[in-house]
Amino acid sequence: MGRELSLFDQSVQHLIRTSEPLAPHTWLRIGGEARYYCEPTELDSLAKIVRSCSQNNIPIRILGGGSNVLVPTEGVEGMVVNLSAPSFSQLEVDGTTVRCGGGAKLSHLVSHCVGAGLGGLEYLVGIPGSVGGALYGNASTLNGDIGQRVTGVRLLTRKGEVIDRNKQQLQFSHHKSSLDELVILDATFELEEADIKSLTQRMQTLWIVKRSNQPTIQTSAVLAFVEPDASSAAELIEQAGMRGAIEGNVHLSSNHPNFLVSTPGATSQQVLALIYRVRDAVLERTGVQLRFHIAIW
Repeated sequence: MGRELSLFDQSVQHLIRTSEPLAPHTWLRIGGEARYYCEPTELDSLAKIVRSCSQNNIPIRILGGGSNVLVPTEGVEGMVVNLSAPSFSQLEVDGTTVRCGGGAKLSHLVSHCVGAGLGGLEYLVGIPGSVGGALYGNASTLNGDIGQRVTGVRLLTRKGEVIDRNKQQLQFSHHKSSLDELVILDATFELEEADIKSLTQRMQTLWIVKRSNQPTIQTSAVLAFVEPDASSAAELIEQAGMRGAIEGNVHLSSNHPNFLVSTPGATSQQVLALIYRVRDAVLERTGVQLRFHIAIW
């Protein structure tokens, strides 16, 4: 272990663990170990770890909330970085401008803005995961997407360099963004003043609607497919006769067909077999090729 850690800057070696089980860090509770794992406490340590990985050709992955990650049973080679430290979740409000760390929970950003009387993000209530993950995948609902409120982001490259991107340098589309650097450190949003009581009522209504369209199971149910532009993934799955489809200890929810549920004993192979089978069946029946919402590591 000592020789392995010698690949990293001496000042950050104490932050790195080897053979870290990843299943407890994901909603599906599936997957093997990470060869290297760390939870840096501030940007300087993170940058040093990233630079060491770059210099030694060690693959690196960023773990956010774990709400849409599928870790293979055989584990992950390289480094997995968890940005759960408070320094990556800071939130600042200046008038109608909000700056939020990429490691913060999206739910915290939404509720904080509503409590501050700032409208424009309340429609994202009920979407799990981190702010960084929401930006990367341009989280959205029928009411809009997170990208339309972004005025700038601060990023960390795969070489450990901090760079800034303004609104004109960013692109957001349907569940996609141009944010392809390693880490979204923080983002700035421009919102609008609104009545706190009205905002709260709107958020609560949206929350009730959101929960009614999700399984009651919390930490073992994840969204399987990205919603297509002009149709519903759940409806397409039902048309293909795949509602409640089962593969080993993994199944699609009978009441909410676009949610995948894992039970004890589930494996990543079972998840893959199921989502590929469902995608192929939908394509054959409807002509629509669904995109995976699950990030396959």
